[in-house]
Amino acid sequence: MVTLLMVTMIVGIMVVAGALVMRIAGEGGRPTMTEIRVGAGYSVVSVDHGVEDRLVLVLKDANGEQVVRVYRTKGAAADYEVIKE
Repeated sequence: MVTLLMVTMIVGIMVVAGALVMRIAGEGGRPTMTEIRVGAGYSVVSVDHGVEDRLVLVLKDANGEQVVRVYRTKGAAADYEVIKE
């Protein structure tokens, strides 16, 4: 029984290690995010590019309240797209 558990653990470690290696090699590293999705309960009032790598969204929820969200982006904020779901 101990041998069966040991073999199972070794196979599990190999599967996890293989999955990590394949993911890193397949994607060329970490994928970059180029879009920001806004939930269904919000409408976009304005989008502004803040200082350097900041993207500022002003949203309005179903109650009419304004919500300000600030996102830190990798690279220029102008390269990002806001998508309403």
